[in-house]
Formats: sequence, C-alpha cells, structure tokens
Amino acid sequence: MRETEFDGERIKKYFRGNYSEEESDYLMRLFASRGDERRLRSHMSRQFDEINEEEGDSKNLEGVLYKIHYDINTSAASKKKSPVISIVRWSLQAAGALLIPLMIYIGIQSYRSNVIRREAWVEVNAPAWTRTQFSLPDGTTGWLNSSSSIKYRGDFLSKREVDLKGEAFFDVASDKHLPFIVRTQDINVKVLGTRFNIASYDNERSVEVVLEEGKLEFNNNDKSKSYTMRPNDLVVYDKDNDDYYTEVVQPQKYLSWTEGKLVFRNDPLDVIARRLERWYNIDVEVVGSANEGPRWRATFIDESLEEVLNLLKCSLPVDYSIEYQNQKPDDSFTKRKVILKLK
Repeated sequence: MRETEFDGERIKKYFRGNYSEEESDYLMRLFASRGDERRLRSHMSRQFDEINEEEGDSKNLEGVLYKIHYDINTSAASKKKSPVISIVRWSLQAAGALLIPLMIYIGIQSYRSNVIRREAWVEVNAPAWTRTQFSLPDGTTGWLNSSSSIKYRGDFLSKREVDLKGEAFFDVASDKHLPFIVRTQDINVKVLGTRFNIASYDNERSVEVVLEEGKLEFNNNDKSKSYTMRPNDLVVYDKDNDDYYTEVVQPQKYLSWTEGKLVFRNDPLDVIARRLERWYNIDVEVVGSANEGPRWRATFIDESLEEVLNLLKCSLPVDYSIEYQNQKPDDSFTKRKVILKLK
C-alpha cells in the first residue's frame, strides 16, 4: 500500500468521532492490512501531531494501560459506542506514536471479529409436529409453526432482517429508527413494531400475511406489488400469478396455532385441507370444487387426525379416505395422505 493511499481526512474524522459507516469500514480495513505497517505508523504519527496541535492536547502516558483495560472491561455496558472507537481514539490523543502498534493490533482484531460476526448465521427450527418459541436479540419474540425456520445474521442488532421458511408469528420490538424486515422466497414485509403472522411454505401456491396490531408494508420481491396493511388485514399472495388480494378477517383464527388450537371460521374445503396439512404434517387431496363447496366452523385442541376427519364428515357432505405411510426404496417413508371428496 502506497502512502498516498492513506486518506488523512477520513482518519481525522474517525478519531474525532465524526464519521460515517463507510469511513469506519475504511479505517478497519486500513488497520487490518499488513502490507505496509511502517508507512502506516509514520502517517498515523504525523496525524497525531496535527491533532495535538489543533486541540492543544499534551502527550501524557501516565495511566494509559489502566485506561485501556478499564475501557475493555466496561465496554459491554455500552451498546451504542464501540469500545474500539473509544480505546483507539483516547490512546491516540494520550500516547501518540508510541501506541500505534497497539492501535493497529486492536484494529486488526476488531475488523476480523466484525467480519466473522457479519458472516455468521443463527437459525431456529421447528421440526414437523412441533411448535417452537423464539426470542431475538432486539427483544422481538414469536413462535414457529411445524416444519418452519427463521434465520438471521450475527450483526442482527444493526440490521434487523430475518429469513423465514414456513409459518411464524412475530411480536416485534418497536424501534422507530431501525425497521424489522421479514423475507421469504416470494415476499417481504417491513415493520417498526407490530404483531403479525406469515405463512410461506415452499409447497403451497400462496403466502398469507395477517396483521393483528400495528402497521406493516407488504411487498413482493421486486417491489412491483405493494400494500400498507392495517390491523385485521389479510393479504394472500399468489405465487404463480405474482398478484395478491386483501380482506378483513378475525386475526385470532390465524394466530390460534400459537396456543395449540386449530380453528376454522367459515372456511371452504381448500383452506381446511391446507391447514390440516400443516397441522398434522400430511398431504391432502380435495376431489370436487373446494372453493365453492360448503364452509366449516370448528375448534380443536388435542384431537387426533381421525377425530377431526370424522367430525368433518358428520358436519359437511364430505367423505374421506386415508392412505397410510409406505416405505420408499431409500428406506424413508411417504407422508400419510388424506383424500377429501365432496358428496
């Protein structure tokens, strides 16, 4: 690295605390580069002298190491100010060129740890037939439904973004300055603080978003479709047609799974089939006009699949059959399959 590549103005801004994220990244990369430490030390020494002359500081080395150790040990109590910034900036003003090697070492370690944190992923899973409660670093809480997962980066607190597969309920911690974004394979939603549910399973043709309270912005992936949701809004996104429709609903029906309840409220047979698939981890085939057929109202808590199907048969002009698991050539088993047939 040639000496002319050092940007003196960026370095000055950083140690005065008046810097952007881009300037911070520049300094971290600069300290982490081992290509020309001698020139870097020389440049930083001159910078120190310039800052000293401008601010009238004196080079007092007494207590330098104590201050460094103190800042390291107490840095965890501060969430908004990086310990590296305070240590390096104070050390530069107090000790000058004698502490340049320490500054470079701290910079290298900080840069490496930041890169590792940004690249790390945390994943939470709910296996089939289970529900999993989760809590995120910002205070957001929620539930994952059967066969679902969320994934987020290690630097989540600086960029609140979550990738979702399957179904999840979120109770988002409010932060007016940092939106909370949930991404699926087909859509994303952006919120500041709210309670909502998303069902986005890979094997289903649609994605459902239900808002219980607050406000959120719905978008498809290329943002050609957008809708601002209000409480009690349901958005159903059709993956095949890249379009959506909205309606006002009772959110509790869509959130009841978080309490271990399977709730139907005036639902047609295709909706019943889809929710049975999620709840019991089965495949359901509907024979007949599922959208235009009869509708069903019921609530279940601990009932077995057979008990639910028997009640469905008694309540509606529907018959059913069950194809049980079969062993595949690879020794795995197929899912149970239920066939619902309108009479």
